[in-house]
Amino acid sequence: MAAFTPEDIGRLFTPLAPRYRRFNRWASLGQDNRWRRSLIAEIQGHRRVLDVGTGTGELASLAAARGASAVGLDVSPGMLVEARRRRPEGAWVLGDGKTFPFPDGVFDAVVSAYVMRNLFKGGVLPDVLREARRVLAPGGRLVFLDLTRPEGVFQRWGHGLYNRTILPALGRCFFGEHWPGGYLADSIDALPPADELRLIFQTCGFRSLTLRPLWGGVVSLFIGSAS
Repeated sequence: MAAFTPEDIGRLFTPLAPRYRRFNRWASLGQDNRWRRSLIAEIQGHRRVLDVGTGTGELASLAAARGASAVGLDVSPGMLVEARRRRPEGAWVLGDGKTFPFPDGVFDAVVSAYVMRNLFKGGVLPDVLREARRVLAPGGRLVFLDLTRPEGVFQRWGHGLYNRTILPALGRCFFGEHWPGGYLADSIDALPPADELRLIFQTCGFRSLTLRPLWGGVVSLFIGSAS
């Protein structure tokens, strides 16, 4: 599948919005909130949080529940409708991520869940990282959670089988004709190896990038430190 622009990605995800949250529960075997909480644990004490690609707002809502002032940014109007419906008092902002509508240094943490693959596939990951670095205060932290490929041979085989069989069946069940086919598996496969990602992060102003696999590497945390 060809690279998507941010606008393409917004159009892709907008019709998925009403059932997106429930699909994540089923597709992750009920683990998605646990994985989000692992991310939130990495930003304890960071009071001003930006959630990039907030979707239906679950990560921003978790941060707010822990006492943070959280803003959710997303390119999909449909996703933000769901976020506002679930948490009307939240701060939800429409934007594509290439230019954040915020001043320099106003956030202590920039986070996202299941977004980095889409940014890389859309060719805008460096733009988003530079903007994330710009809006981070000195000593701020970036933490991305995303789907990755397990390293173990047996785990990788099971992961591939799941992505080829069960996941598409769930997708068609939840979304019907709007299910984006092989996009999800393609975006996981397209994510570059750790050394290449580390170079991208460093080029965009982050001092370091730490990868922390969860659940055997089915998902991973990508933790960047602002210089």
